[in-house]
Amino acid sequence: MQGLSRNTTRMKAHRPNAHNRRLVQRIVILPLLIMVAACVFLWIRLPLPAGAGREGTARVGSISEPRSTPGVGSIADQSSTARQSSKTGLSGSVLFTFIDVGQGDAILVSTSDGHHMLVDGGPRSAGPALAARLRELGIRHLDFLVSTHPHEDHIGGLADVLHAVTVGRVIDSGKVHTSATYERYLTIIDEKDIPFALGRANDRFRLGDAGVQILWPTGALAEDLNDVSVVLRVDYGESSALLTGDIGPGVEQYLVEHKALNRIVLLKVAHHGSRRSTIPEFLRQTRPRVAVIECAAGNSYGHPHYETLARLILDQVLTYRTDQHGEVVVRLTSNPQVWSASMERRGADYRASSSSTVFHFAWCDRAQSIDPARVVVFSNRLQAEDAGYRPCKVCQP
Repeated sequence: MQGLSRNTTRMKAHRPNAHNRRLVQRIVILPLLIMVAACVFLWIRLPLPAGAGREGTARVGSISEPRSTPGVGSIADQSSTARQSSKTGLSGSVLFTFIDVGQGDAILVSTSDGHHMLVDGGPRSAGPALAARLRELGIRHLDFLVSTHPHEDHIGGLADVLHAVTVGRVIDSGKVHTSATYERYLTIIDEKDIPFALGRANDRFRLGDAGVQILWPTGALAEDLNDVSVVLRVDYGESSALLTGDIGPGVEQYLVEHKALNRIVLLKVAHHGSRRSTIPEFLRQTRPRVAVIECAAGNSYGHPHYETLARLILDQVLTYRTDQHGEVVVRLTSNPQVWSASMERRGADYRASSSSTVFHFAWCDRAQSIDPARVVVFSNRLQAEDAGYRPCKVCQP
């Protein structure tokens, strides 16, 4: 306080008199006003680049088709993104790649400054393909590998990943499981001497420019393996993604009551979109703009359940499914209003039979069984509907 008083006194001692103040106004302030007026005049008169807007009109919640490299998403307007992100000082993005591993989860989180985290590794049968996909994406090192819980459809493929890339640290729920798959996963971690940590609520760490917070589990672990899932919140500027593992409604309710779930742009739907997941209170609290469900086509569990899909539709959440769309990529910027999604489709057109009234995705089993002589091809859904066809109830185009 004394130092502040001395500085204040010094400032008062050097305060200019009235004549000097008027002189400062003439010399400094008037030229500045003239410069501002000139800038405004030029801004109004000069033409804008094609497609640009006065307010920085990057598409809000836009869906972009994949580029030539499958699974690499694109933001609509990079220059607008930079302007929108200037508030936080972050002009990059975070890429969430939901790798199609069938009935299981595998999510690669990548920052624009070159850091990577893999959340889960799908079933054992998907391990070789997952490791190959990481290599295709140029991943040689993972800063973090997170095992949300020890079910086979989440850790089965991690053995192949651990042999394919180097890993800085493994984060685990700490729930011990007696399966051979879990033992194999732990053995490889020990053999490679990879640092191993238990993920607990309120733990925080950095993934490059992004911040990661663990929201669950807390304290004693539940008996249900799904409910010990490590829940991650990934923050980038003012945007956030919520990765939920296989948690059930009880954990979702806990998060609603005890955790800040605001600014969620991206939601990884819990437990592959099962009937009990994504309760209404959880959706109302998170209010995501886009959701992704990881599951296999025709799986025996009935995932995703139609009631869960209905809740997402009613809340106007744009929803992608790996069983229908293949690999899904969501790119978040530091501005929650500027994001994009893309997908590697297994067939970009729609098909129908000239002898029926139903149209399908090209990859649908029913589309592939149509007599080639009767195949009708549409480039988009509107064309099919205008021709009098209705969507297939199986592939739901």
